[in-house]
Amino acid sequence: MNNDSGHSDNKDAFRDSIATIDSSGKRVWMFPSMPKGKYYNYRKYLSYLYLVLFFGIPFIEINDSPLFLINILERKFVLFGVIFWPQDFFVFGIGMITFIVFIALFTVIYGRVFCGWACPQTIFMEMLFRRIEFWIDGDASHQKQLKNQAWNADKVIKRVSKLSLFFLLSFLIANTFLSYIIGKDELFKMITEPLSKNSGTLISLLIFTSAFFFIYTWFREQVCLIACPYGRMQGVLLDKDSIVVAYDYVRGEGRHKFKKNEVRAGGDCIDCGLCVKVCPTGIDIRNGTQLECVSCTACIDACDNIMEGVGMDKGLIRYASENGIKDKKKLTFTKRMKAYTIVLFLLIGLETYLLVSRSDYDATIIRAKRHVVSRA
Repeated sequence: MNNDSGHSDNKDAFRDSIATIDSSGKRVWMFPSMPKGKYYNYRKYLSYLYLVLFFGIPFIEINDSPLFLINILERKFVLFGVIFWPQDFFVFGIGMITFIVFIALFTVIYGRVFCGWACPQTIFMEMLFRRIEFWIDGDASHQKQLKNQAWNADKVIKRVSKLSLFFLLSFLIANTFLSYIIGKDELFKMITEPLSKNSGTLISLLIFTSAFFFIYTWFREQVCLIACPYGRMQGVLLDKDSIVVAYDYVRGEGRHKFKKNEVRAGGDCIDCGLCVKVCPTGIDIRNGTQLECVSCTACIDACDNIMEGVGMDKGLIRYASENGIKDKKKLTFTKRMKAYTIVLFLLIGLETYLLVSRSDYDATIIRAKRHVVSRA
């Protein structure tokens, strides 16, 4: 979704690199401003629900069985209190195919909205670790100042406080993931037993804790830009009818600064740059749909606040499709969307049948042949 602003001789040059790496290949540290607005509030409420479920599911039991368990060591899997064994793996195979088709269908229609609203990486990073960082270090300008200032008591206290909380949270997340594998009872048993009996488990926990600590302290948005395969899938699955976070270049170009109630000679974009400042991956959404966009809606909130401040209609940046922006067309259910939907419902029906018709025991009885021995 490219605009026609003409601000650069090569308007697609931004696609040759990512905002988090400079021309020499070095990491560019992101200092996004704290978002404020209705979408950010919705994401906060959703993250509260997600975190409650994530940390609470290991404690929920149905018929003396955990709600969800993936015990790879014992090859025992529990889903909604129902136990599955290796011979039931085909059920999980169908389930994984259903999930992949669902992701494809969802992306074709709604773009990368899963990344911004439901992905564990985004939930933990933006709605937990990042908010702790805002609380301790302050907003983006204060974080930059703190990074560049000389080491003193204030900087040491903030760094130690933040990193300590980050490590404790990483340790808690690692323990929670372990409870999904071995169950809460076994986890509590390991905690209460002498260290000598579970030294290997503790070492594994510290390794996973260090991995989470590394991701949320340093690697951060690089997970979405470099490591996550779903970001690469997005470029293949999206089309001009997909709903994405989009800048209305028809309404916004050409950009120029102006004040409230001032006569405008160009488009509605006042070129304030706040949509870039709040972006956790550092992109300029006005350049169009980009690989790095995780549909977090931070730019929508920032732009709506500015539009309201200068007395113009909101929605300069909004959820829309390329055809919706260009031709003012509403979302239509395309043939590809219909095909994905049919396949998805067929797979869901097959998966439901396999789960419902599955018996707790499966045995085959074979009558042994009777041998008659003659005696002379």
